[in-house]
Amino acid sequence: MKRLMDRIGDTVKGRIAEAELSPLEDEIRKYILREFARNGRPPSPKEIMKELGLSSVDLVNQTIEKLQKFDIITKEKDKIISAYPFSAAKTRHRVIFEDGHEVYALCATDALGIYFMLNQNTTILSRCPECEKEIMVVVKDGKIDSCNPGGIIEFVSNRERGECTAQTLCPFINFFCSKKDLEKWREKNPEFRYGEIYSLDDALEHGKTIFGDFLK
Repeated sequence: MKRLMDRIGDTVKGRIAEAELSPLEDEIRKYILREFARNGRPPSPKEIMKELGLSSVDLVNQTIEKLQKFDIITKEKDKIISAYPFSAAKTRHRVIFEDGHEVYALCATDALGIYFMLNQNTTILSRCPECEKEIMVVVKDGKIDSCNPGGIIEFVSNRERGECTAQTLCPFINFFCSKKDLEKWREKNPEFRYGEIYSLDDALEHGKTIFGDFLK
């Protein structure tokens, strides 16, 4: 039986296949991700139209609606607010590139997966939901180069999934400083206590599996 994070990963990747995007629709999807990675925010429909040399913004808006329908991006009103693995709003997971610019990831696995999507070394700064101490993970050359503190784990809460993974699952996929901190948190949050614990190396592998070919 597949583990919880494997099933979640299959869902995230499967929705792109399920959407049956045309080459242009997929190029729009990829451009949104590249701009998120470059600027920490999504491009506007007009920016997408201009960059891709399209004659009308209507096609862009139609594609954005389709990407929302298949939970490939999330938007509120007329603005894109997330596109796996990125969030336009601040989250617990900040990802810093070697040139110093930063983006926010939707969850702990997404933060790790950004390395594999872009093939760029990253430093992840997160916070333990229990003690609120800073957690640092450096991903370099496809491996965990360093981490602080040394006992970091990832916990994935096995809660009911809604249509939007970003809203119903991602807030509950987090790094903890230690198993001790996780147990304290679970005692205080019994509605989220069920789930699976992963080592950093396991979490990194999940990030690679999910996001390694997102831009290919």
